[in-house]
Formats: sequence, C-alpha cells, structure tokens
Amino acid sequence: MQFSYWNAMTFNNMESLKYLGIKILIFAFICSFLEACDSKSPENEFQITQNLIRHAQMVKAQQFEYGLLLEIQATWSDKPERYILQNNDDERYDDSKFFQNINIPMSRIIALSSTQWAPLLEIGKSDAVLGISEASFVNDSLMKLLLKTGKVSEVLKNGQLDFEKTVSLRPDIVLYSPDPTGASDQLKRTGLQLLPWPDYLENSPLGRAEWIRVLGWLTGQEEITEKLFEDTEKEYLKLKSLIHDSLSRPTIMADKAFNDQWYVPGGRSYMATIFKDAGANYVWSDNQATGSVSLDIETIISQAADADFWRIAHASDSPYSYEKLRQENEIYAAFKAFQKHQIIFCNTSKSAYFETSQFRPHVVLADFIAILHPDLLPDHQPVYHHLLKPFPDVR
Repeated sequence: MQFSYWNAMTFNNMESLKYLGIKILIFAFICSFLEACDSKSPENEFQITQNLIRHAQMVKAQQFEYGLLLEIQATWSDKPERYILQNNDDERYDDSKFFQNINIPMSRIIALSSTQWAPLLEIGKSDAVLGISEASFVNDSLMKLLLKTGKVSEVLKNGQLDFEKTVSLRPDIVLYSPDPTGASDQLKRTGLQLLPWPDYLENSPLGRAEWIRVLGWLTGQEEITEKLFEDTEKEYLKLKSLIHDSLSRPTIMADKAFNDQWYVPGGRSYMATIFKDAGANYVWSDNQATGSVSLDIETIISQAADADFWRIAHASDSPYSYEKLRQENEIYAAFKAFQKHQIIFCNTSKSAYFETSQFRPHVVLADFIAILHPDLLPDHQPVYHHLLKPFPDVR
C-alpha cells in the first residue's frame, strides 16, 4: 500500500501532538515543583494560624520554635511587616528577606508617641525609656521629672527629628507611629531598629488597649501586661453589659469646627464604638469611616443640631465654660446640647487623656455611661470626661 501525502500529514501531526503533550507535562511538573518550593519558603512556612491577639486588628502574634512571630500592618500596603522576637537563649532564626529579628528583652527604647511611653511607665519600665517626642505636651508628672533630670531626652520636636541625639542614645529600638508613607526618611537614615506602632488605627477600644501586651513581650514584662489587659478586658465587658436593649438611647454628636470644617469621628471609629457601648446613638453611626471625617458646618447643623449630647475634647489651661464656647463660634449656641447644658467635656491638658486613656478604655466607658445613664453608675467619679456645668468650670 502506498504511503500517501495525507497519511504522511496525519503521521506528522500525531508526532507533533505527542511531543507537545510531553512538553506540557514537563511544564506542569516544573510549575508544581516551583509552587511546592514557594510553599516551603519562610514567608509561607510561618503564616500565623493561632493568633495570640484577641481584639487588635493591626497586629498578630504567634509563638513558634524560634520565638514570637509578630505581624504588624505598618502601612497601607496589603503585606504586613514581620518580626521575630527572640531571647538570647533561643535557637537563632535569621532570614532578613522575610523577617526582622528583635532581641528581647529590650531595655533601651525611644518611644515617639505617648501611647508607647505612658504604658511603659505604667508597667514600671520608666528606666527603659531613653527618648520621646514633643516634650511640651507631656502631662505625666513622672515623665516631666525624667525630662528635667535628663534621664529622658526629647528627640523629636515640631515634627523634626534630632538625628545626632537619636543615634547617640544607642536605643535597642525606636517605636514610631506610621503614616501612609511608612517611617520618615530621617528615621530610616539612622540605621536603628524600627518598629511601627499603628495602635491609633484600631477602632476597637479593647483592640487599642491590647497593644500593651506587645510592650510586655518586648520588655520581658509579660506577666504584668497580661494581668493588666485581662483586668481591663473584664471590666470593659462588664460595663458594656449594663447597656441593655430596653434602655433609652440618647443621641450624641462630637467635636468642633476648625478652619470652616468640622472633623467628626467616623461611624466605625474608636470613639463611635465607645458611644455605642455606652448606650448612645451616634449621629454619624451609618458612616463607614474608621478615622475622622470632614463635614461642612451646614451639614453639621442639619444633621446634629438636635442631638441630646455633645462630646468635646479640648486643651485648656483656664476654666472652660459655655460662654467661652459661644465666644469661639456663635453657631454653637444654636445646638440643643448647648442649650440643655449637656456638653460632655474632656480637658486634654488636665486629664492626661492622650497619655493613658488608650490602655484604660474601661475608665473612658465608665465616664460616658455615668453621664448618659447616671442611674447605672451613680457613684462613679469622672476621670477623663465630665458634664460641663452652666457656670465656669474649675477643673
């Protein structure tokens, strides 16, 4: 039988398909091999599966054979930054491509936010604080003394880092609050170990308070910080449980005008959560923002003029009053809360609110419950917030 042209074509096509199939199999094998290798990489091998953190969203932690693995959502990127906290006697694990190693316990810390150094004082580690920022805003008496005696230095003022002083202090670590661009170029140029501290992005009061546990791990004070946080958690949840469904919920608004704009807490923010847990209906609870929201005054008037209560945080060295508030802006006098003398005031320069409230959310919650629902906590003594009296306040 003759081997025709079409038979030859069919034979060649079959051979081509045969070799093509072999190539596909080889390619699939290579892809599977590379995927398997990638799945065994340190980045995937140490995914956090048993998170030790209960409330905070910006940090995760897991104990494993080499130490404590921390994942911190330091910037607005999808990938967290990873750190391995290791004692000197831990088996060394060093892979700078995927992790940064931190030797613990740490005894030389620069803390660039009061939400970092204030809890260090709380747990008895004032001797670990070498430097802070913006000393003129310090309220805490112990920190003022440490600054005066030179035991603590101001390394950042008016947003400018003192490069030489920062480096000369030889800190084990610098704790900083990240912004959308990450650590400032000045901090990066120091060559020092940096650790982002985005606690201010937590919208849960207990989540923000839980960052004190990270300080415990860094300084070897775990027993103290675990007990402190557990007590805070227990008390906060106990207070929250006082607010039941049958309770009448007053409405509440927040803050004041600034440069023709009114910045209010978003409906998913830390303060909005406090309002809700204290048994109030926040005017902007439907807003989905976790941070501040800028609104024009016309919008504020149309949506919040009839709110029952009005929360204001303001730094004042002299007694604050309704008259002072009116002098700031005549529009304020038109609000129902102003007219009914139901303004909840926090003097941030007298109460140390910005230094201690983040790890004492149960105290903040108690203040609000006592004001909004006085029958629930009749014996509570205000700490951060009080109802502004019709006459000049002496606090």
